[in-house]
Amino acid sequence: MSFPNIPDVDAAITIPRGGTVSLLLASVAFEELGLAHIINAEAEKLQYVLGTIEGQVLPETPPTIAEVLMTNCSVNKTLRNVIKKEILLEFTLEDILKIAVDGGDIPVEAGSAWSVGTPFGQGNAQYFTLGCREKEKTVVLGLGNSNIPVGSVKVSLAGSIMSVAVSTTDPYMMNLIHLYIGDTVPPSSAPGSFPYKYPETDPSGFFTTHTFDIDVSGLSGNPFYLSVHAQIFLQG
Repeated sequence: MSFPNIPDVDAAITIPRGGTVSLLLASVAFEELGLAHIINAEAEKLQYVLGTIEGQVLPETPPTIAEVLMTNCSVNKTLRNVIKKEILLEFTLEDILKIAVDGGDIPVEAGSAWSVGTPFGQGNAQYFTLGCREKEKTVVLGLGNSNIPVGSVKVSLAGSIMSVAVSTTDPYMMNLIHLYIGDTVPPSSAPGSFPYKYPETDPSGFFTTHTFDIDVSGLSGNPFYLSVHAQIFLQG
């Protein structure tokens, strides 16, 4: 039976809050690994007494019923202590996750938001238009089926460059934006099929604003059709 390998940690280093949470979670994982080894050892103890370990040399005198029952009682006592430790680890894990969320290290996912306009396709997908005589427009960024206002989408056209600024208001933030611009209604309401996107996978880099600058010289612009989808999170 092997033992867990615990890496050396320099106590003098400075650890950010997010790193501290990760180390605490790792400590719980190491304790769980240690308990797994204890459970495995108790299983091997029973196997040894019963003579069922592969390659084991059986004793000349087999164990008595009393000895088997004594071993079983010892294993039962150890496993009861393991269960107690598991309960404590569960409390510890809950406290660690609460620290992470309350401290703002782990943003809480709120759902999908769309630029509010005309519904199309499935779900709460919507698009809006920028008319041939319009140079700018601002629409609400709405969360969920009830279009809860969580920000705005501001569009401005200067020559052949269209700027689309997507912003959220406190306490909302984003980790992914999909953008469709065309001279027809979006052919699909699946955001992943939109031609433009801005992703951020690291929670520390989740953002509240992003601007796309798109060359629309190849589009007729009579009118422009736009659709913005954003994945929304609540700051912890």
